Amino acid sequence: MDLPTRIFYWSLISTSSVLFGYLGFALARAIGFNKDDAPHAAVGSLIASFFITVDVWAISVTKPWGSQSMIGFWELFGYVFVVTAVIGALRYLLLTFLARETSIAEERDEALTLREQPRLARRLPDEMGEDILYLSVRDHMVDVFTEAGQTSLRMRFRDALDEMDGVPGYRVHRSHWVAHHAVQGVERDQARVYLRLPDGRKVPVSRNYRPELEDAGLI
Repeated sequence: MDLPTRIFYWSLISTSSVLFGYLGFALARAIGFNKDDAPHAAVGSLIASFFITVDVWAISVTKPWGSQSMIGFWELFGYVFVVTAVIGALRYLLLTFLARETSIAEERDEALTLREQPRLARRLPDEMGEDILYLSVRDHMVDVFTEAGQTSLRMRFRDALDEMDGVPGYRVHRSHWVAHHAVQGVERDQARVYLRLPDGRKVPVSRNYRPELEDAGLI
């Protein structure tokens, strides 16, 4: 085949193969296989391979590119099935990954929606959001940390803690309070204990407040 004929031939093969591939997986779903399950990928690949083989065979033996050296139908089917099965497996893995990520995101969003927002959140600028992770006292100011960043409020630390009602958390130091959902892990430096937050910050835990954290199973 000359170059223009070769380009037309492979364009026709590729386009029709994609269409028959979709048809194969659609028929597998119509038969009753769940599109998110591995059997659907296997059966869909098998059906699609048959249709694509017929398609490739019919195109390849048609003039002007008909060849006397065309391989046998079932040998061609074997090659097509290998390629289609690999594509079907990759498609299944991708759909599984996307479904899992979507589920995790939906669960996280639902948890944030259902979580009771504290009164202290009403004092924050709108761009700070309402998901308070950590409080720290500094002179006459209380530093409030959310996923969006940090802001400071002029108020007593005791009053700030009172306004965190409804949010599970722990006072871990006379100057620090941490929300339960913000604890990413525990680090120890000899006798010192720290809670690790989502932004990498380490909050010290004083001895007076360790029993509550031990009861909660955090340390």
